[in-house]
Amino acid sequence: MAGTGQRPLSPHLTIWRWGPHMTVSILHRIAGDGLAVVGGIGLIWWLFAAASGPDAYASFQHHATSWYGYVVLIGLTWAFFEHLFSGLRHFVLDTGAGYELRANRLWALAIPFAAVFVTAAIWGYVFWGTI
Repeated sequence: MAGTGQRPLSPHLTIWRWGPHMTVSILHRIAGDGLAVVGGIGLIWWLFAAASGPDAYASFQHHATSWYGYVVLIGLTWAFFEHLFSGLRHFVLDTGAGYELRANRLWALAIPFAAVFVTAAIWGYVFWGTI
């Protein structure tokens, strides 16, 4: 039986230098999971409240329009745009483009800022009616 010193080692985080593309990849996964879990729970709660009558729906509305409800909704909006923009980046990478180091770094850095900017613009319009 061969010892561990004779087997090739896969690259590991101790070998690779941390970069923005790694951060965007992790954020993509977190945003997708957040959309699925938190968004799914919110959707199911909304549907059950709508089907259960006016009192249940009023309770849902009360929680959804409270400060913590807005935090969740703003978080879901950010997660949507983070996941969308990162998914578009992956789509471009799947075509074979964007692997140049400078372009890859630029788009990886731009995605989180774009997601925050679009989220702030949408919620600025919701709260104040202007962008």
